[in-house]
Amino acid sequence: MNITNQRRTIYEAAGGGRCHSFWRLRDKDVPCMRILMLQHRLFPSIGGTQEHVHTLSRELVKRGNEVTVYTLNSLNNEDIPCLYLKPPFAIQKIRSPGLLEKETIDGICVRRFDVALRFWSFIWSPGLFRELKRDIEKYDIVHAHGYHLLSSVYGCYLAKKRRKTFVLTGHDMLITDDLPLSARILKRIYDLSLGRYLLKNSSKIIALTEDQVGQYCKIGGDKEKITVIPNSIDLETYGSGENSDKSGKNLLFVGRIEKYKGLQDVVGMMPGLLASEPDVRLTIVGSDGGFRREIESLSEKLGVRERIIFTGEISREDLLKKYREADIFVFPSKMEGFGIVLLEAMASGLPCVAYSIPSVRTVLKHRRTGLLAENKEEFFENILCLLKNEDVWNEIRESAMQYVKRYSVENMADLTEQVYGGDYRLCEVWMD
Repeated sequence: MNITNQRRTIYEAAGGGRCHSFWRLRDKDVPCMRILMLQHRLFPSIGGTQEHVHTLSRELVKRGNEVTVYTLNSLNNEDIPCLYLKPPFAIQKIRSPGLLEKETIDGICVRRFDVALRFWSFIWSPGLFRELKRDIEKYDIVHAHGYHLLSSVYGCYLAKKRRKTFVLTGHDMLITDDLPLSARILKRIYDLSLGRYLLKNSSKIIALTEDQVGQYCKIGGDKEKITVIPNSIDLETYGSGENSDKSGKNLLFVGRIEKYKGLQDVVGMMPGLLASEPDVRLTIVGSDGGFRREIESLSEKLGVRERIIFTGEISREDLLKKYREADIFVFPSKMEGFGIVLLEAMASGLPCVAYSIPSVRTVLKHRRTGLLAENKEEFFENILCLLKNEDVWNEIRESAMQYVKRYSVENMADLTEQVYGGDYRLCEVWMD
């Protein structure tokens, strides 16, 4: 079935048989929509969800749709007022990053709102909630990108009240096992209350993987409302430009430095890797999620600190350069909703080594598009295999670069527009 041909039809939107007035026609048969995205952070903030919303919104604008993003005056969790989980629940106030309140990015109207308070993942932004209530009538679709967000819950409530189509993409369904007991209790309470309300009252739900479908249904989501649409990337951005000069064997990790990301495993492998390949280096790109000190201490203890580079959070341009400089991408995470950095690495021509967790298996096929490991010993052997076997390195690299083409932003936008229009059958093409 050809997705492009299928989407070029005159749509009748779902909604109890009602025909929505917003389906005005462009070029005779392509619908235009007024779409509101709800997302905690957007460019220049760096992260998988931020990149997803930016990429999708930009493509929808290219197709003639009007896209507005309501987001926060924030670059990360460190620049907003925080109420601690543990008694006495004191508030830590941090200076605002001072981003523009209103601007246009790639044709996307971006509105940023100050944060009054954060408690766990729940963020209170009075200005955002006021404007959402006032202006929701302007939009045909409200698309929230986050399960544990109060803006998603309030947007769902208003959309249902005003008979608007509300779409949820839960990028943040899971939490790590190493969070304090109080956070895990809050998660359970949320799932049984606001989370269940959100899933039951969403018009449509987008899952990033088949595994996430089960996560939605376990909490109360209706499987008939759920469509699987994986993340995507702008393929033209990656693999472009001249390759930087390479020296030695460069391993690359991209992501926040948190315990569940598994960096301690790769650092622990460095002595063994260096014994076999003395030129090995590990570059760690990403902000500190509270675990960098432990990683640095471990590297010092093992005597490999000089072979590890911490870049901190860097610009998109510098990140692309790091992809071009690297030889192997390591992804030792124990828990991920999707792992968009895997797509970026594959599109950049990097063979990937990762643990075999459900979301990763969606992207990496063992010994075809990457190497998967069940434990640390296999992870070590997989890295060593790529370092020592140029034929295996080239074979996986070429296969991954071909495979990743299915994750183009054009495909994601096609399928997302189908969900907005209510036709789930066309989205099943993705699974073919």
